[in-house]
Amino acid sequence: MDPREETAHAALGSVGPWQIKIFLLMAFLKFPTAWTLLGLIFMGASVPHHCVGSNKECEDANGEACTVWEYNRTVFKETINTEWDLVCGKSQLVNFAQMTFMIGIMFGTFLFSIASDRWGRKTPLIMAGILQLVTGVATAFVPWYWGFIVLRFIQALSVGGTMTISFVLCMEVLSGSWRTIMASLTHIPFNLGTIIMSGLAWLTREWRTFQLAISLPIILIFLYPWLITESPRWLLAVGRDREALKILQAAATRNGRPLPEKIPEVKKEMENEKQNEKKPGVIDLLRTPNMRKKTLVAWFCWNNVGLCFFGLEQYLSQVGGNIFINVAISGACIIPGVLASIFTMDKFGRRWTLCAGQFTAATCCLIIISLPKEAEWWRVTFATIGVAGTAVGFTTLYLYSTELFPTVVRNTGLGAGSMCARIGSMVAPFVASLDKLWHNAPAVMFGCSSLAAGLLCLLLPETLGTLLPVTLADGESFTGKKEDKEKGKDNKAYVEDIAMET
Repeated sequence: MDPREETAHAALGSVGPWQIKIFLLMAFLKFPTAWTLLGLIFMGASVPHHCVGSNKECEDANGEACTVWEYNRTVFKETINTEWDLVCGKSQLVNFAQMTFMIGIMFGTFLFSIASDRWGRKTPLIMAGILQLVTGVATAFVPWYWGFIVLRFIQALSVGGTMTISFVLCMEVLSGSWRTIMASLTHIPFNLGTIIMSGLAWLTREWRTFQLAISLPIILIFLYPWLITESPRWLLAVGRDREALKILQAAATRNGRPLPEKIPEVKKEMENEKQNEKKPGVIDLLRTPNMRKKTLVAWFCWNNVGLCFFGLEQYLSQVGGNIFINVAISGACIIPGVLASIFTMDKFGRRWTLCAGQFTAATCCLIIISLPKEAEWWRVTFATIGVAGTAVGFTTLYLYSTELFPTVVRNTGLGAGSMCARIGSMVAPFVASLDKLWHNAPAVMFGCSSLAAGLLCLLLPETLGTLLPVTLADGESFTGKKEDKEKGKDNKAYVEDIAMET
């Protein structure tokens, strides 16, 4: 282990009160993230309507295209659909709103990753939170649809930032197996946020009030300059040793560990070697046969979990029954799946856990196809289990991807996979809306995609208990078989550098 990393590990330990405080503060940010990501389920919920003077949805009494609608406001007093008449020929504008939001998430992840590598984790995180607050509140008062789209896009940039940086900061203050555990536990606050969001939507029933309710809590971000510190590992990486030492001493005191007296200096020749070293990129993931196979399969799986998670969540809002209960139950059911995946990943392996999640989603979707349209609660039940299966896939992929790709392209591989998930989530609302053409169309699409992903997973090597690849040559020769398990559950390639530069 590098002497500087060894000093940081000795001061911080694997986990302690100092890390738990940071983890809880990052967990809080997951709540407004969940609300903003999934809020359009309620803000853009489908409302029963008909053309004024006619009993048809899109035609007036003369058989011409409707221009004025009457809405059933029993469940929702106002949504973006009712305010801006996003029905009939304009109905896809709701899906367009979600698609542009996901594009914003993708760009935000990229931009704030660069910012966090240049200026540290703390300042960009706080700036992202403030931007999320300002744009969220402004969205609640914007009078135009296109103004709503622009503000939501900017808000998505900030959400991408808080998602990425909060995860990286958690991983950088932890060590050893706790990185694996916390990488899974970071999903729990998101699911709790989904449940709370359903309650807020039920209480407000009006999209502007709901938007304010899910935006204002992040005002607590103004306290974060005093509540969190800069990542000591980032400070060490950029040579700000004095600041890093001060933080490590405070952390060691809080955790009851020996105080570091100084930070070891970097040897000049090692520093020059790192500067002159050519960094591999995305192309290197596809250059050789074995790496190309693993990369393409992993990317397909990422795309599928993004498609099916967000698609099935939206499908739940329109399949029938009580929309508030449907979404809350889906959030609650995901939690046991995420917790179980922590156990199954270490007991049965990463590959079989990922396969099980994908096959569960596929099986549930195929069962939905066989159910009559009137069996609303059965469709809701299996769609909910399908969401839970997809969530298991999401949780597993975060860890599995970091172990599949060699150290030199680990963060590149994880970032590219996450981008594939965003592409899937962009398409998801359009697939979910296909129920207007045929009520089983979304289930067919989600089921076939999950089935294909589950089968492709079988082509991936198992990484549990293996000596993980470090170089590109290691990655090409890595098969997960006996020769890769010579050092048991060492997994140093993952433990020492996960998510250092996402």
